[in-house]
Amino acid sequence: MKLESSNPAMKAFEKTENLSLGPTDQFVQDESQRMTINGTINKTGILIVIAMVTGAWGWSKILTSPGLLMPFFWASLIVSIGCFIALWKRHDWAPVVAPIYAAVQGVFLGALSGLLDSFYPGIAIQAAVATMATVIAMLIAYRTGIIKATPMFKKVIVTAIMGIMLFYGISIVASLFGVHFAVNDFSNGSAMSVGFSVIIVIIAALSLILDFDFIERGATEGAPKHMEWYGAFGLMVTIVWLYVEMLKLLAKLNND
Repeated sequence: MKLESSNPAMKAFEKTENLSLGPTDQFVQDESQRMTINGTINKTGILIVIAMVTGAWGWSKILTSPGLLMPFFWASLIVSIGCFIALWKRHDWAPVVAPIYAAVQGVFLGALSGLLDSFYPGIAIQAAVATMATVIAMLIAYRTGIIKATPMFKKVIVTAIMGIMLFYGISIVASLFGVHFAVNDFSNGSAMSVGFSVIIVIIAALSLILDFDFIERGATEGAPKHMEWYGAFGLMVTIVWLYVEMLKLLAKLNND
């Protein structure tokens, strides 16, 4: 049997459209050992708490040492890639890998939020509220069937995500040579730059539908218990991305 991976971030590290379950990922009959929606929600909550705790530390450090932002960024990027590759190889490592991801991302997000909040007071809480509201809205849209994770919907969103990831990858490499793309600048409040961010926020929000679909199907089809952490990891990746894009959009609007 196969359980299709619907998280766009994980798509970049998969060879096929379907996520094949290996020897440690066989569907199980024992209900106590099966993935559940509530279990995945609880584990997502744990990851969020971990990120908040480490985020508080990152926030406090950046206020006294602003130069730490880029080291934190590179550490988060390298660890993220490592986590994606690890879970691509072994899904049963998710109980260990997911908390590590949340902890490292928390430090970077806390530092980024603290730095931006020093320039635009209140932007961090605004971004957090906007992100939470978006997650809730997308969950309602998914549960009520307003937005359905059809095969075409998945292909469109995943294609869009891959394009954005490619753009960001090129941007990072270009920045090493002193080349910066204006539309990706936090301080660029032009209509084009703001519009670009709005589009990315919409795509990030819609990608939550794919995460919800993956979690629901995993629970329904009897995926093993450790897949709760895998599902939580995928959802956390999207939430982190959405929060960063919210911060960027709000920063641009403040520079309009």
